[in-house]
Amino acid sequence: MILIITLVYIANQKVIYQFDARNKQKDDWQGLSDFFECEQFKYFGQTSDDHGISRLFLDLESHQQYRIDALVLNIDGLNVPQVFIDNILENPDLESSVSSMKYCEDPAPELFHNITIIRQHSRRSLWMRIKLHYGGLLSLNLSIIQCQYGCIGCIQVDPIHCLKWELHQFSFNQKLIRNYDGWNEKLDNENDIYCGFLQYVKFDTINYFTQLPPHQDLLIKFFKKDDGIIIIDYIYGQQMTTNQQDHQVEILIKNHPDPIFQLILRNQDPSKQSSIRDFELFYTQPEIMFPNFYEGCQDFIVDQCLKCQKGWIEDEQFLSCHPICGDKIIQGQEECDDGNQISKDGCFKCQFSCTDFCTKCIFGICYQCEDGFLININRTCDPVCGDGILIPYSVEQCEIFEDNNQSGCINCKYSTINNCKNVYISQCLECQSGYYSQGYGCNPYCGDGIVLKQFEDCDDGNQVPFDGCYECKYQCIEGCNICDQGQCILKCDLEYEFVNNNCLSICGDKIVTKEEECDDGNTIQFDGCFNCKYSCPLNCFECYQGICLICNYEYQLLNTNQCKKYLNCGDGLLQLEEECDDGNDQIADGCMDCMIEQNWVCSTILTNSPTQCSFVKYPDLIIDYLNMTQNKQYISIRFSQQIKIFTLQPLSETITFDLLNVEKKKWNSKLSIIQDVGSFVSVGEYVLEIDVLQLLEYRPVMKILINQTVANNDNAVLINHLKQIILQYPKFLDDKQKDYSQIIQFLLYLVQQAYIYYLELVNYFLKF
Repeated sequence: MILIITLVYIANQKVIYQFDARNKQKDDWQGLSDFFECEQFKYFGQTSDDHGISRLFLDLESHQQYRIDALVLNIDGLNVPQVFIDNILENPDLESSVSSMKYCEDPAPELFHNITIIRQHSRRSLWMRIKLHYGGLLSLNLSIIQCQYGCIGCIQVDPIHCLKWELHQFSFNQKLIRNYDGWNEKLDNENDIYCGFLQYVKFDTINYFTQLPPHQDLLIKFFKKDDGIIIIDYIYGQQMTTNQQDHQVEILIKNHPDPIFQLILRNQDPSKQSSIRDFELFYTQPEIMFPNFYEGCQDFIVDQCLKCQKGWIEDEQFLSCHPICGDKIIQGQEECDDGNQISKDGCFKCQFSCTDFCTKCIFGICYQCEDGFLININRTCDPVCGDGILIPYSVEQCEIFEDNNQSGCINCKYSTINNCKNVYISQCLECQSGYYSQGYGCNPYCGDGIVLKQFEDCDDGNQVPFDGCYECKYQCIEGCNICDQGQCILKCDLEYEFVNNNCLSICGDKIVTKEEECDDGNTIQFDGCFNCKYSCPLNCFECYQGICLICNYEYQLLNTNQCKKYLNCGDGLLQLEEECDDGNDQIADGCMDCMIEQNWVCSTILTNSPTQCSFVKYPDLIIDYLNMTQNKQYISIRFSQQIKIFTLQPLSETITFDLLNVEKKKWNSKLSIIQDVGSFVSVGEYVLEIDVLQLLEYRPVMKILINQTVANNDNAVLINHLKQIILQYPKFLDDKQKDYSQIIQFLLYLVQQAYIYYLELVNYFLKF
């Protein structure tokens, strides 16, 4: 049991911070301490007597406990370190060991203190202060024990069903409080000098307002510093806290129907002020109510059935419907329906029934037979073969006697012998023509000249290969491509290959056949030979056998048998092969080497005039991952600037999505339009919802494609129409898995609570 508890504890434990003095990184630790060396030991502290270090940890993950494991060096060996958490002195588990060797200059022996602290804690912030004496901190690990079941919050008022709670908003969780969403515009803050100058919201009365999604119950959590009583007012009721100081408050509000949530926090004593921080608001999904279901009823009003479905009969006494037994249709509570009332045929009175000799029948499955019978793989009762008792009218045809004389009886049955002409009980006296006797059976005889169609294609009476028939199978001569019952219809020559029942010349083998004009062994176009036919080079006007004689107008013939266009890039005259020509060779002016540079738009205003270019930033498609709620993941789709399209079809209808390497039926998507794009420029913005309906061992990739031309107000078009984004691992659970998960998590919770009580009991006895 202790082993199971330990495994559960380790599974929920997560290390969130590690400190090692050997790295010489202060890492936000406060105090006048520094790094010192004592032989091979490096510590963070002071050479003076008393000093202290502190550190503030913010925005912690949801947890129910913390654990601190620290190693402290004490050079004088007189005092032990003290640890304060949120300004409360802790009583840690302490193991001290005296060094067997002297490492430091002080004459007193060095002490090494192993400190372990495990405490209940669920706040999002933690302030740690360590008081040291002539020495310092060698290392420290801070771990948290996560909430049971993997819940988003450790909720004490409803721990078993904490998975149903979803986080709506949290506030006041940073060191310097700046987030006042939903609260009074002006709130007073105070610094706690005993908690790393952590800020609290100080008030006598504050208001909170927010709009909620569809929900059922609400849960409020916050940390209260003072000992005053806070009254929580909301539309449908009022609750209040205790006067406990430094207390985590949880307020449960059942059945809150309003989509708007208004909250007022005020002190019971108006002459005092309270201080809070780490405010969290949770909600549950609304319950779905289903109407009563009347099995077999076609029409009903309220709780009365008016007409039964086909195959059902009305029960006038109970005003309900019952299935008709014997119509060969299984409905309602019927286990089977074979259309008869014959007993022991597997189904009797629409309930399963077992065969003869069965003494224990459950749901049509026999679990126990009468003496002298055994259950076979079909769950029917067979007589025990070999007991010397022949059961008449059963599956036994014969029986094996005590002297083990089977007399042709195998497994209490006379075995049939196929292809036997004359059989006596279990012995074949003569096989049929074309077969020979071997053991207890008759096998085909290949080579007797008799063709057995069910076993042989042919039988030429010999075992000579490539003569048309070999081993009673048709066989043609070697290298034959088309063989018909041992006759070779077609055999291709060496330079040909067999394709679609024809011998075709092999283009690309550098062997020229009569069907080919040439064969240069490649598939390069415009090199003189393409697909084993002579071809002219590109832009060649006249050629002979792949050799260009005359090029097209404005092209010149090169020694490489290629035609190159006379281009005058930079003359200011735009030619067909040029994207632009501004009459110069300057860079970064929009036109370089007669090609339009990126983020420029060029045009020729007057005929035979240089191209004019202007700088225009091209629009860009921006894809951002937003979040994952339960199993649904959300992606933002927008553009870097206002855009337009050139068709009547809205842009949203031409955006396509594809989840790579996942079947389409295994995922769903929904595009929500924040602002669509038409023929006038506008800010295109959308949110894509993806729901993957299976678990994956990899993070899936979503491909998003814009299937039409998109341009900004200066007609600069979108270049990259395709973007991809990596999603998170799906958290899909079917209904059965959800039920199993809740059961397992509840068991883990019980084990975990038992371990906590065990640790507290051990700590209690250790004090004595």
